[in-house]
Amino acid sequence: MRIMQSVMTIAASFMLLATSASTAPLKQDQIIRLPVRQADIEGVEACIRSPSDDCRKCRESNQSNLSLMNYTLLNEALHAGGIKAEVEPVISPNSERSRKMIASGMADIKTDWAFNISGNDDFLKTDPLLRAGEIEKGLYAPRGFMESEADNALPDIHTLRAVGIRNWRLDWQVLESLPLASLTNAATVKQMFSIINAGRADFTLLEFSSRPDMGREVDGIWLYPIPGIKVSLPETQHFMVSRKLKDADKVIEALNRGIKTLRDNGFIRLCLMNNGVIHPEVEDWHTLNATAETADRDHPTVSSQ
Repeated sequence: MRIMQSVMTIAASFMLLATSASTAPLKQDQIIRLPVRQADIEGVEACIRSPSDDCRKCRESNQSNLSLMNYTLLNEALHAGGIKAEVEPVISPNSERSRKMIASGMADIKTDWAFNISGNDDFLKTDPLLRAGEIEKGLYAPRGFMESEADNALPDIHTLRAVGIRNWRLDWQVLESLPLASLTNAATVKQMFSIINAGRADFTLLEFSSRPDMGREVDGIWLYPIPGIKVSLPETQHFMVSRKLKDADKVIEALNRGIKTLRDNGFIRLCLMNNGVIHPEVEDWHTLNATAETADRDHPTVSSQ
């Protein structure tokens, strides 16, 4: 009898455990690893730790940390798409290393250009996060570089010497399309600034800063946009998702929903503006590599969207 009672007690315990397990909520939180440049990691981690939501909601102007903007866009797109996840920054020295981390599964998601994602079986690609031509860059030179020119005169590009990073494929493509006096390859951003500071080049391409003077600084060297001219990058940018990420297809679907929501409610534009990628002060500046499409976007008619 006692044996029978013991068996029934054990059976009841198993049934209780099974019932508890079936009614317990499924754990939805997961970790999404985002590669972040060494130079930007401190700012991203400080934002994550901040008691204020402002930096995580693009309510602050972040003068030079595009990694923080990408962190914010990924975090918001995941949540808007219905995925509860914690975005965790992981250090990466450069973009090429970040892509290898995504391919190997050492990291999960990053933003990247369409040409770096398409045709590679290691990656999946979301719908466009940023549209072709939406990212604009200034021609950054030392302060007062064009002060001798007339106020309303555009600089003669034929006389200017540029420096860029050949591995930054799209920037290099734009620079090569301009009728420049010369184009020099640099290994790093630090070297680009040093080459300009030494007088061996006149300018490089950089995203506009959200500072009032739009200046950017590396190692104490300050550069500022040449007034009146800019370029646009003629390619779409997407979330690059590792195929090794669990339920990668479902993550893509969620991110696509999130991107549409963030585009429709103006959040993407807010982030772009507060990070200088879209700068209201340069709206009427001449786009050196403008196509009919970018010209229509920059100067729409009344009936345009």
